[in-house]
Amino acid sequence: MFLKKLEIKGFKSFAEEMHIEFVPGVNAVVGPNGSGKSNVSDGIRWVLGEQSARSLRGAKMEDIIFAGSDTRRSLNVAEVTLVLDNEDQFLDVEYNEVSVTRKLFRSGESEYLINRQSCRRKDIVELFMDSGMGKEGFSIIGQGRVEEVLSSKPEERRAIFEEAAGVLKYKQRKIQAEKKLTETQDNLNRVEDILNELEGQVEPLKEQASMAKDYLAKKEELEEKDIALTVSEIETKHEQWTELQETVKHLDESKQKIEQKLEREENNLSAVQNKAAEIDSSISTLQDQLIATSERLEKEEGRRRLLEERGKNAGEKKEEWENRLQEMIEKMEQSKQEWDVQQEKHKQSKQHVEELEAKLKENRTKWNKYKESRSEEIESLKSEYIERLNEQAAIRNEEKYLSEQKTQLTQKYGSLNDDNDTYVKERADAQTKLNEWKTLKSQAQSDYDYEKESFKQLQQRLNKHNNEVEEKEKKLYDAYRYVDQTRSRLNVLEEMEADYSGFFQGVKEVLKARGGSLEGVIGAVAELIDVPKTYTTAVETALGGALQHVVTATEKDSRQAIQFLKSRQKGRATFLPADVIRARYLSQDIKQKVEPMDGYVTIGANAVTIDDKYKHLLDHLLGQVVFADSLEAANSMAKRCNYKVRIVTLDGNVVNPGGSMTGGAAKQQKGQLLGRQNELEELKTKYADMQEKTEKLEQQVRALKNERDETANQLEACRKRGEKTRDELERANEGMTKAEAELSRANSRLSMFDKESASLEEEQKRLDNRENVLLENKDSVTKKLASLENQISELEKVEKDRGEQLERLQEEETELKVQLATAKESASNDQEQAERLKDQYEKECSQNDKLRNDIALLDEQLSSMDGGEGNLDADIEEIRAEKQRLTDEMTQLRRDRVEGSDEAERLKGSIQQLTHERNEKQQNYHDNQIEMNRLDVELDTRLQRLQETYEISFDRAKANYQLIEEQEEARKKIKLIKMGMEEIGNVNLGAIEEYERVYERVSFLTDQRNDLLQAQTSLYEVIQEMDDEMKKRFSETFEAIRAHFQETFTELFGGGEADLYLTNPNELLNTGVDISARPPGKKRQHLSLLSGGEKALTAIALLFSIVKEKPVPFCVLDEVEAALDEANVTRFAKYLRTFSQTTQFIVISHRKATMEEADVLYGITMEESGVSRMVSVKLHETEELMESVQ
Repeated sequence: MFLKKLEIKGFKSFAEEMHIEFVPGVNAVVGPNGSGKSNVSDGIRWVLGEQSARSLRGAKMEDIIFAGSDTRRSLNVAEVTLVLDNEDQFLDVEYNEVSVTRKLFRSGESEYLINRQSCRRKDIVELFMDSGMGKEGFSIIGQGRVEEVLSSKPEERRAIFEEAAGVLKYKQRKIQAEKKLTETQDNLNRVEDILNELEGQVEPLKEQASMAKDYLAKKEELEEKDIALTVSEIETKHEQWTELQETVKHLDESKQKIEQKLEREENNLSAVQNKAAEIDSSISTLQDQLIATSERLEKEEGRRRLLEERGKNAGEKKEEWENRLQEMIEKMEQSKQEWDVQQEKHKQSKQHVEELEAKLKENRTKWNKYKESRSEEIESLKSEYIERLNEQAAIRNEEKYLSEQKTQLTQKYGSLNDDNDTYVKERADAQTKLNEWKTLKSQAQSDYDYEKESFKQLQQRLNKHNNEVEEKEKKLYDAYRYVDQTRSRLNVLEEMEADYSGFFQGVKEVLKARGGSLEGVIGAVAELIDVPKTYTTAVETALGGALQHVVTATEKDSRQAIQFLKSRQKGRATFLPADVIRARYLSQDIKQKVEPMDGYVTIGANAVTIDDKYKHLLDHLLGQVVFADSLEAANSMAKRCNYKVRIVTLDGNVVNPGGSMTGGAAKQQKGQLLGRQNELEELKTKYADMQEKTEKLEQQVRALKNERDETANQLEACRKRGEKTRDELERANEGMTKAEAELSRANSRLSMFDKESASLEEEQKRLDNRENVLLENKDSVTKKLASLENQISELEKVEKDRGEQLERLQEEETELKVQLATAKESASNDQEQAERLKDQYEKECSQNDKLRNDIALLDEQLSSMDGGEGNLDADIEEIRAEKQRLTDEMTQLRRDRVEGSDEAERLKGSIQQLTHERNEKQQNYHDNQIEMNRLDVELDTRLQRLQETYEISFDRAKANYQLIEEQEEARKKIKLIKMGMEEIGNVNLGAIEEYERVYERVSFLTDQRNDLLQAQTSLYEVIQEMDDEMKKRFSETFEAIRAHFQETFTELFGGGEADLYLTNPNELLNTGVDISARPPGKKRQHLSLLSGGEKALTAIALLFSIVKEKPVPFCVLDEVEAALDEANVTRFAKYLRTFSQTTQFIVISHRKATMEEADVLYGITMEESGVSRMVSVKLHETEELMESVQ
C-alpha cells in the first residue's frame, strides 16, 4: 500500500483546491520558509484523526480553516482527503483504493468520510489502529517532533513503541472490558441489594401464607356446609311452591274455559259488527268506484281524439329525417376521401425522415474516422525530447561543477603555502587553550558534585511526601468508596420507600392512589406507627401481614378502595375503617396474672407510638398481645392464662392461643417495613459523618500536596542548577576535546602538506580529461534535440489539418440534425391531421347510424298508433258495462246491512253474564299467585347467594353437595366454624400469592447474580489475556527495535553506541522507555547532554529502527534533518533511499542532499500573500531551485 494522492481545500494557507499525486519511493515537498510546506504534513495528520489544535500549530481547531488574506475572503470550511492504494489489502477493507476525508466547518461541525460514505472519527482511528499510520504513530514526524520524541518523558515515549508493537487494539479492548466489568459490578451490587431486601421478606411471608392457608381451609369447610344447607332450603321451598302451582293451575283452567266462551261470544259480536262495517265500507267503495268509472269513460274518449292528432304529426317528421340522412351520406364519402389523401402524405414524410437519419449516420462514421489522433505519438516524442533536455541540463550542471572545481583547485594552490605558517601558529594557540579548559573543568566538577548531593536529598524528601500523599489519598479513596456505597444503599432504600417496595401489589396501588381518586385513604399501618428498635422484631412478628393493612377514614372509603382494586384487577388488600374498628384489650384478670411474672415486657399496644386519633386501631391490633423477653417466660405466661393469649418474644418467637408455638431462625430481615425505616435513618447519620470525615481528609491531602509541590519546586530549582553546572562541565569537556582536536589537527595538517600538493596535481589532470568527454556528449545531445523538434513540428501540422476536417464534418452534422428535426415535426403534423380526419369520419358514421335508428323508432310509433285506436274503442265499451254492474251490486248491499243490526243486540246480553263469572275465578287465582311469588323471592335470594357468595349454580351445587335433613343442626355447626375463623384473627390472604411471587423473584435474582458472577470471572480472564498478550508483544517488539537501534545508530553516526532500556522492567504495561547514547569519541551520557544535531540524528536512528521492525506503507518527515550538518544530511538521505524499497517517504525539506535523493519534487510557493500554491518543477531547473531554497 502507498499514499496515492492528497487533496486539500481551505486548510490553513491552501485557499484553493490542490491535488498532489504521490509515487512510491521518496517524494520531497520543497519551498522557501513560510510558504506552507509543513501544512501538507499537518493536513495528513489532521485527516488521520488529530484532535489537538496545538499539535497542528494552532490555538483552536477553527484556526486550520483558511482565515483570508489582503485580497481574499476567509473560507467557512476546511477539507482534506487522503487517497490510498490498497491493492495489497494492507487495510482490512474490501476496496483496492481507499479515500479518507475530513471536513471542518467554521460553525464547529465536523464530517468524516471513508470512500465518500459518511462515518465516525472512531471508524477512521480504528481503520489505521496498530498500522503505525495513526495520528499518534511513528509514520508522521512533524516539525519539531524529532527533539520532542527525545525530550518527552519515558512514559510518554512508550506510546511510539506500543503503536509499533500493535497493542493499541488490545489496550482498547481492555478498556472496554474494564468498562463492562464496572457495569457488571454495579449490576451485581444492585442485585445483591434487591436480594437482601427480598430475602428478608421470604420468612415473614411464609408464616403469613401458612396462617392464610389455615384460614382458607376453615373457609372452605364453612363454604361446603353453607352451600349444602342452602341447597336443602331451596329444595324445601321448591316443594311448597310446586303444591301452590297445582292449585293455581286448576283455577287457571276454569278461568280459561269461561274466558274461551266469553271470547267466542265477543268474537261473534265482533264478526257481526265487522261485517256491518264491511258492508258500509263496500257501499262507500262502490260509490267511489262508480264515480271513478264515469271519469275513466270520459278520459278514454279524450285520448281517442289526441291519438288521431299525433299520428298526423309523426308522418311529417319521418319525411324530414329521411332527407337529412341522404345529406349526411354524401358528407361521409367526402371525409373518407380527405382521410386517404392525408394518410399518403404522412407516409411520404416518414420516408423523408428515414433518409435524413441515414445521412446523419454516414456523417458520424466519417467523423469517428478523423477523430483518431496521433497525440500519443506526439506525447511520446515530447517525453523523449524532455529526457534529452534533462540530459543536456545534467551535462551543463557537470560543466559548471568542473569549472568550479578548477577554480577551487587554483585557489588551493595559492593558499596551501600560506596555510603552512598558519598551522604552526594554531598549534601553539591550541596548547594554551587546552591548559585553560583543564582549570575550568576542575571548578565545574566540584560545583556539579555539590548540586548532585543536594538533588539526592531533595529527591528523598519528595519521595517521602509522595508516600504520605499516596497513603492519605488511599484513605480518601476508601472514604469516597464508603460514601458512594452508603449513598447507593440510601438511594435503594429511598427508591423502595417511594415505590412502596415490600408492600403487596394491592396495597401499593391503593397507597399510590391516595389523595387522588382515593381521598379517604390515610395510609398503611406500617407508615402510621413509630416503633423503638428494641421492639421492631416483636412488633413485626405480632402484626405480620397487618402491617400492610390500609387505614381509611370511613367504611365507605374502604368499599371505594376495594372497588378500585376490583375494577382494575390490581390485587387485594385488607382495610381498617377508622369509624368502624373498635379497640380490643386484655381482660383485667389476665393483666393481673402476667404483669408480675418474670420476663414480662409490656402489652404490644404500649410498645408502639401512633397518632392519638388512631390509638383505637393500634389497640385493636396489639391490645391483646403480650411481649415477653424469652420463650421460656412466654410459655410460663401462656400456661398461667390457660393458653388464651398470644404472647410474642422480643426475638420473634410466638406462643399462640391454644398452645401452638412458632419460632426459629430467619435470615437478616433488611427488607422488613419497620426495619427498613430504622436502617434508613442510621444510614443518613452515617452518610453525614462520612462526608465530614471526607472533607477533613481532602484538606489533609491538599496540605500534603502543597508541601510536596514546594519540595518539587525546590527539586526543580536544584535540577536546573545541576543542569547549569553540568552544562559548564560539559562545555569544559567539549573545550578540552576541541583544543585537543585542534592541536592534533594542526600537527596532521603540517604532516599532510606535501601529500596535498601531489594530490592537487592529480586532480587537475582528472578534471581536464572529464571536460573533454563532456564536450563530445554535449554535441550529440544537441543534434538529437534538433531532430526531435522537426518530428514534433511535422506531427503537430498533421494534427492541425485533421482538426479542420473534423470541424467541417461537425457543421454538416449540425445541418443534418436541423433538417431531421424539421422533417420529424412535419411528419408529426401530418400524422395529427390524419388522426383528426379519421376522428371526424368516425363521428359522422356514428351520427348516420343514430339517425337511421331514430327513423326506425318513428316507424314503430306510427304502427303502434294504428293498433292503439282499435284497442281504445274496445276499452270504452268495457268501461260502460262496468258502470252498470256497480249500480246493481250497491242495491244488494244495502239490504244485508239491516239484517246484521238485529244479531248484534242478542250477543251483547250473553257477554255481560260471562264476564261476571270470570272475575270471581280471577280473584282466587290472584291470592294463590301472591303466595307463590313470596316463595319465588325466597328461592331467588338463596340462589343469588349461591351465585354471588360462592359463584356456583344451583344445579352444580345440588350435584356436588349432599342434602341435609337436620337443617337446624347444620346451622349450629356453621356458627361454630365462623367462631373458629374469628379466633384465628387477622390474616393476609394476599400473602400466599405474594410469597410465591417473592420466592420466584428471589430464585430469578439468584440466577442473575450467578450469571453476573460468571460474567465477572470471564471479564477478569479476558483482561488477563489482554495483559499477557500486550506484555508479550511489547517485550518482543522492544527487544527487536532495541537491536535495530544499536545497529542503526552506529551506521548513522559512523561509530559510537546507543541503547534503549525500560525504566520499570517489572511493569511491562506501564514502564517508560529511556534512551542513552554515546556518539563517536565521547562518553555515554544522557540525551539532554547531546548537541542539537546529535539529538536529531539519534531520533532519526530510532525512527529508522522502528520502520525496520515494523515497515509502514508511508512515512511523513517534516524537516527532521534541519539540525544536521551536510555530512549527516547526506548520510540520512542515503539511509532514506535504502528504506524507500519498502516504505514510501514524503519528506518536507530544504536540504540539498535530501532533495537529490528524491524521486519526485513538489514545490510549494506563496506568490500571493497568505495563499500557498503548488508549482511544477522541471528537472533541468532542479539545481536552481535547490540553490534558491538554500
